Amino acid sequence: MDKMELVEAACPQCSPKEEVMHTVVKSHLLKCEQCGFIHRLPHEKKKEVITLKVIVSRGSESSAQSLEVNADEELKAGDEFVIDIGEEVSGVRIHSLELHTGGRSEQAKAKDVRAIWARAIDEVIVKIAVQRLGETQSLDYKINGDYEFTIGDLMKLKGYEVRVSAIKVRDGGIFRRTGKSVKAKDVRRIYSKIISQERRAVGEGLRASKKRSGGDREKA
Repeated sequence: MDKMELVEAACPQCSPKEEVMHTVVKSHLLKCEQCGFIHRLPHEKKKEVITLKVIVSRGSESSAQSLEVNADEELKAGDEFVIDIGEEVSGVRIHSLELHTGGRSEQAKAKDVRAIWARAIDEVIVKIAVQRLGETQSLDYKINGDYEFTIGDLMKLKGYEVRVSAIKVRDGGIFRRTGKSVKAKDVRRIYSKIISQERRAVGEGLRASKKRSGGDREKA
């Protein structure tokens, strides 16, 4: 018995918009595995592919890259994708879209976009505010974008033991609930308070005492 060939295609009977599994009956003739309807293989219109300019920022530096996308693909702020930056592959997130009309938008079809403005999220710069004796010191720290900071966690930071007291995220919200976790790529600033001071610095890095997955977003 010949092995059945399976393909994914839209079914005009039960799933005209979403592709479902089909059995190939013969050339260009398919049988839907969901409803049993037999129909011809839909003619696919060839998609136009265009190349867009991508401005990628990483900390205070930025670089111009390029990305191939379907002309009718919908792009929006917050979308994440992988792009080649020099000899490296980097994850980036769309910040805004520059249109051919000259304005900016958070959502548009690729064919209407002149350039994508994005931020690298594989490694990000997190700003940490450390409060001690009424004074606040701001520190920059480079870390993987998927690392999770948790409110209430203790951290070692330049010889101090600090506790995370609040996290401000990039959409403007501030979290204060103990146990709330936020990925580094979504953090605008971390607020912390010094708990104790070591006699000598333990290094320039920081170590979270533990990582927990976040709960529901809760704004102060």
